[in-house]
Amino acid sequence: MYKKALFILFLFSNVLIAADSILEIAYEERIPYVKKENNSLTGLVATPAIKALNEAKISYVLKEKPSKRHLFEIKANVNKICALGWFKNKEREKYAKYTLPLYQDKPFGIIAKKEKNIELENINIDKLLNNKKYTVLTKASYSYGNFLDKKIENYKIKKSEVYSNNEKMLTLIERGRADFMFISKEEATLLLKKNNYKNLLFYKIEGIPKGNKRYLICSKKVPDELIEKINLYIKRSK
Repeated sequence: MYKKALFILFLFSNVLIAADSILEIAYEERIPYVKKENNSLTGLVATPAIKALNEAKISYVLKEKPSKRHLFEIKANVNKICALGWFKNKEREKYAKYTLPLYQDKPFGIIAKKEKNIELENINIDKLLNNKKYTVLTKASYSYGNFLDKKIENYKIKKSEVYSNNEKMLTLIERGRADFMFISKEEATLLLKKNNYKNLLFYKIEGIPKGNKRYLICSKKVPDELIEKINLYIKRSK
């Protein structure tokens, strides 16, 4: 009986050790960055990440979760977890680790109605945000990168904050909930084409630097050695 109990304890311990050695990769499908395909992921961010993990022979499990859960679980630091495609900012660096960048966006622009074409075509970012008549539609608990986050905060432009994804946010712009929303050119091109929004346009904005870099953001429970191993294979894939 004693030997049997020891054997069961041994097996249970091995299961716990094995589970602890598996890295959780949290994601939310967001084309063109992350797309579910054949029990794996592809996309501008997902493809280099999955390739690096596979080539590094790292044991991982993919888990689809709402993006608002990603940072919550990473900050909680209960499990070894990384999330796909997040921007880096000072607040997140306090509680998370990052890999090397997986992808760099093209410069951000805005989506607004076609009727605003004359006033918005190639407008400067400072002039845009300093216009008191405009309201910007923003995603709650979301970072647009250090540059835009600071600009939005400094100008104190009117904001309409939502928890919706970009696809739903386009509908809100079309309905007049706000005047414009910030979005990467890659995503804007795909969403406008996919949903056939005839009354909306993507506008380039002057004064915006190169696009944000997207990373795997990880809990501090992920060992530095594992981050370094992932980084090695990210480098090799470029």
